[in-house]
Amino acid sequence: MSTINQEFFKYLIVLAMCNMAIANNGNGVIVTARSSDDCQVTPVIHVLQYPGCVPKPIPSFACTGRCSSYLQVSGSKIWQMERSCMCCQESGEREASVSLFCPKAKQGEKKFRKVTTKAPLECMCRPCTGIEESAVIPQEMSNYAADEPPINGHFSKSI
Repeated sequence: MSTINQEFFKYLIVLAMCNMAIANNGNGVIVTARSSDDCQVTPVIHVLQYPGCVPKPIPSFACTGRCSSYLQVSGSKIWQMERSCMCCQESGEREASVSLFCPKAKQGEKKFRKVTTKAPLECMCRPCTGIEESAVIPQEMSNYAADEPPINGHFSKSI
């Protein structure tokens, strides 16, 4: 398969994977783009879990939606492709402290464990970035505070 055919084939695969529409940008260059950005904060139910504790569902938020992306032939180097990939991501975050009941706590340990979790404050389309999977820590496991009696957690702004 020739290099041009390989590049065109890659282009078609990316186009299909991104579920994009084809449009002419007015300069004779065909670009691919989603019809519109639709990135927003969405209410969700997040289940906080910790070994030995009763899982607790709490109201939370997530970023959901889609963002404009494109793939086009370079204007200056026609043998190369230019890509722009935008993702729906958080812009600022909020924290909540929630206490979990831990009936299997060892003697001398408290029956409640305070867990701090995070949720997006706002969402926006931003450049997609790759992260290493090993660097991801589940939010409910990332920040424990001192044990306290159960309270209703309230989100507070954290920038």
